[in-house]
Amino acid sequence: MTEFQASWYKVQRKLDELKNGWQRLHRAVGMALLIATLMGCNGEEPDKGPAHASITAYNHTADYIHEFYVNGSWGGNSRAYGGGGKFVCCIGYPRKWHPDLTATVRWSTSASKPNLYEGETWHELVVLIEQFDELGTLNVHFLPEHKVRLIISPGSPGFPGYRGPAAPVKPVGWPKLIIKEDLK
Repeated sequence: MTEFQASWYKVQRKLDELKNGWQRLHRAVGMALLIATLMGCNGEEPDKGPAHASITAYNHTADYIHEFYVNGSWGGNSRAYGGGGKFVCCIGYPRKWHPDLTATVRWSTSASKPNLYEGETWHELVVLIEQFDELGTLNVHFLPEHKVRLIISPGSPGFPGYRGPAAPVKPVGWPKLIIKEDLK
C-alpha cells in the first residue's frame, strides 16, 4: 500500500466516523422531538386563538343606522326595520363563551322617512355577548330605546334554534326605500 493510499484510507475512516456521529446525533434529536411531542399530547386541543365572525345587523327601530362598530370593527349601515343579508368581515372573539364576555357597540342614527332628517346622533354601549355553544356570525340586533343584543350563531333570525329576536318587521305603510336625501 502506497503512502497516498494509506492517507486516503485514514481520511475515509475519519469521514465514516463523522458520518456515523451525525447519524447518531440525527437519531438522538429525532427521538427527543418524538418524546417531546408525545409528552405534549394530553388529549387537549391546542389553542387555536380567537375565532373570527362576519358581522350583520338587524335594525328593529324607526331610525336609520348610518354606520356601526363592534369593538372597533366596522359593521356597515342598516335601514329602519331592516337588516340581515349583508355581511362584513370580521371580528375576533373567544372560541368559548364566558359570563363576562362583552363588546363595545358604537352607532350613529338619524330619523328615517317619514320623519324629517335633523342630523346624526352617536350612541355607545358595552353589551354582553349572549351565550353561544357554536361558532358563527355576529348578529347585532338594534332594538328600541337604544338597546342592543349581540348573538353569535351559525344561523340567523328564522333559523331553527336561533336564540335571538325574529327579523325586523316594517310597520304597515312604512316606505320601502329610504335614502338620506329623501329625509331632508
